[in-house]
Amino acid sequence: MNPAELAALCDAAMPEEQLTEAELRHVCFGEGDEVLGDDDGAAAFTIKEHGEHVSAWILLVAVRPEFQGHGRGGQLLAEALERARARGATRVNLANAIPRYLWPGVDLMNTAAGALVESAGFERDLVGINMTIPSTFRSAPPPDVVVERETGDGAVEFAARAYPYWIPELEVAVTHGAAFAARTVDGETIGFGCHSCNRAAWIGPMATDPDRKHGGVGSAVLAAVCADLAARGHAAGEISWISNVRFYGKCGATVSRVFQGGHRAL
Repeated sequence: MNPAELAALCDAAMPEEQLTEAELRHVCFGEGDEVLGDDDGAAAFTIKEHGEHVSAWILLVAVRPEFQGHGRGGQLLAEALERARARGATRVNLANAIPRYLWPGVDLMNTAAGALVESAGFERDLVGINMTIPSTFRSAPPPDVVVERETGDGAVEFAARAYPYWIPELEVAVTHGAAFAARTVDGETIGFGCHSCNRAAWIGPMATDPDRKHGGVGSAVLAAVCADLAARGHAAGEISWISNVRFYGKCGATVSRVFQGGHRAL
């Protein structure tokens, strides 16, 4: 399948997700990815190598409504697992496929998807939480801090020191003009935040210098991200795969989706 065909299938199978051709091209058609299926149903997975270890991640399983409930999803998932095994993978996962993913696991409200992966022998592990925040959220930065759209390398250089696993997503956001950096009056980058790296209006990653936490830097960056979302016509942003419910909750975000990760040996 090509990205346009996969987008048409997803629009029929899960219209509420509003997955675009561009998003699917970025997440499912990159290095190590494989998409299998047809107009009735498809699955996508990716392979990653870590030294001698080879693992796979399921990125997507989608079946048109008229073919759901007849085993098509199970067939696609089984074929994806077999292809991953043939490519040397010894383990397959449902979450943590950073930097490119569509969801941080299986939505716990999706009963059919939960039953599918359970039937395929996956064991539950990680839990991922998304929170929704109105794009009207605003918060002024501390007096000695400026928050600005990132157009250079400051945010990436800051991430390289403390949060290197977020660099690929951050670089995508910088390219799209959707990254913001917090800097001191001396020009030192002490935080960053971005949106729409994998999914439109999904917020993250975000990070603040550990020495500047609890001082208003993070909330000011989040406010800049929200202002940019509002300018682009979004009434709210979805904060993806959060690690701090308390911080985002204080900014007015509420838990909106919960995802279950899983894994199994091949």
